[in-house]
Amino acid sequence: MTSPPHTAGPHDQHDHIQHDDRHDTHSEKENDMGTESWVIAAPQQIEVADVASLVVGLTNGAIEVVSDPGRESGATVDVTEVSPRPLRVTTHAGELKIAYDFDGVEGVVDRVRGLKDKDTATVRVVLPAHLPVKIATARAAATVSGTRAPVSVTTADGAVTVTDTVGPLSVKTVAGRVAVTSHDGDVKVGTASGRVEAEGGLGRVTISTVTGDVVVEARETTPLVTAKTVSGDVTLRLSEGAGVNLKARAVTGKVVLDGAPVPSSQSRTTSVDHSEGTSGAYVSVSTVSGNLTVSRG
Repeated sequence: MTSPPHTAGPHDQHDHIQHDDRHDTHSEKENDMGTESWVIAAPQQIEVADVASLVVGLTNGAIEVVSDPGRESGATVDVTEVSPRPLRVTTHAGELKIAYDFDGVEGVVDRVRGLKDKDTATVRVVLPAHLPVKIATARAAATVSGTRAPVSVTTADGAVTVTDTVGPLSVKTVAGRVAVTSHDGDVKVGTASGRVEAEGGLGRVTISTVTGDVVVEARETTPLVTAKTVSGDVTLRLSEGAGVNLKARAVTGKVVLDGAPVPSSQSRTTSVDHSEGTSGAYVSVSTVSGNLTVSRG
């Protein structure tokens, strides 16, 4: 159900309550500031015009962002679940924001620590593919597909799934699993214990974990991969015949290339420098006890 914004009059102080058979919803519009605002207290669908970017902030639940390459403007916001405390949807200067009231990484951490905070929402957004997306959650899962613009996701332990995207991708998690498939472009992921998988036509790949394993699969590209772990294993899969240049440093971790161990130049630690020319993939791995495995084909 679509609830259009209300143009406020001088007697309602910008506030207007609409009633229907499904729910109560509070809508307001401030013409002087170019702002439209909806307070969502029950499942509802909203059509929003003039959107240039998307910002999402959730605690629990899930956010799904679907970019439609055939859509030129506007966005559809479909809220299918919402906790007793309402969710706010606002637009200002082209920015569409769907959020409970918290900002940035600090706000995410505060939400995780706040055991009494039960804010939950399940939201699906459909928007044009060229719009940038920024998501922050505490525990809510985040799914992004089809975007042809920068994507940024920050979460404590929500799972992150990104597929069929083009452009720079940045993900920060504490324990959430990260799965990136069919991505063309650069990828940057930082996590403590979440497993990280990245696949596609990859460019520059930068991944940092503590215990989480890392799997990178590059299709028909020779990426620049930099990975840092403490105990997480790193696996790199390249196309058959691709050149590879390795630089690996570890305390006890081992390096395997195409099924064969690569000898270390040091006796007490692992130090590997393997070069196959300037046209191959460049792989730099630093770990304590994690292993590096590279395969081609």
